[in-house]
Amino acid sequence: MYLTDVDNRNSDAISTDHLYTPAMLAELLHVSVRIIRRWQRSGLLTPTTKIMELPYFDYAELTTAKALARWMQQGVSVQSIEQQLAAFRTRLGAVSVPVRELIQQLPISVDGKSLVLRHGESHIESSGQFRLEFEVETEPDSEQESPATIQFREPSSAAAPGRLGVAGRPAKGAPAVAEEAMIEQAILAEDDGDLETAVDWYRSALAAYGPKADTCFQVAELLYRQGDLCGARERYFTALELNPDLVEARANLGCVLAECGQADLAVAAFEGALEQYADYADVHFHLARALDDSGHAIQAAEHWMRFLELAPDSPWADEAKQRIQATAPMLDM
Repeated sequence: MYLTDVDNRNSDAISTDHLYTPAMLAELLHVSVRIIRRWQRSGLLTPTTKIMELPYFDYAELTTAKALARWMQQGVSVQSIEQQLAAFRTRLGAVSVPVRELIQQLPISVDGKSLVLRHGESHIESSGQFRLEFEVETEPDSEQESPATIQFREPSSAAAPGRLGVAGRPAKGAPAVAEEAMIEQAILAEDDGDLETAVDWYRSALAAYGPKADTCFQVAELLYRQGDLCGARERYFTALELNPDLVEARANLGCVLAECGQADLAVAAFEGALEQYADYADVHFHLARALDDSGHAIQAAEHWMRFLELAPDSPWADEAKQRIQATAPMLDM
């Protein structure tokens, strides 16, 4: 259902042709939007640009996302991918190298739940453990067999500290880190599928440090996944009260209102999102669907066509074309 920071910029000056929103990436890769956002938060994906807080990703980031999705399908968790790539970057002395370059340049494959890097005739785990006489399936999306351009070396003693464990808690005397620690625990609980605990951590952060639009947005997402549409609706409203420019919250609010049977309010939310950002392709799609399903096919056709103009490569393009074809006889009249 869902649509969902580089600086905010004037949307009129930016072309989003052949760029992908989180929802488009999720649809293409058959993963949840939550996973795309998780990769973005952890730095595994970097938006090409942002418009009204909405991230857009280019084809190179799509290629990176394909590799990440493939590793997940082979049994490696999001958290484990993040940790192992961080360990590789430290061992290779490549902390400043973007994750995209690391993934594209290095021959990384999966064995069990471990990422392994080919090094000569051997394979190396992120821990530095060598594996001899080990065969691993090459990545199907690799377009070239060029050797890694980053040299392997042992990590220095000044390696960056690791992430907090699942049982981690904010350290005493470090209030500036405490909120970050709460959010980290919420993310880890979400990774484990414990949505109730994740919501509790986010709410604890809100109670301790005051309301923040991004945190309210995350709570809304989790409540929606738990089937609490009314709770999600209210949290999206709160997020927008705190940050009216959070256009993705307005778009998702429209989707929730539609599911709640409040079609008129859903249309109003979508139209409000388009007033903020006229070229938001995903909103044109959902507004067109809402209008079409409400019997306003002619009004919907305008948004179907605009959606196709903005996102011809979208995974939803076929539905838009089918809807336009169904509406064609009425348009001729």
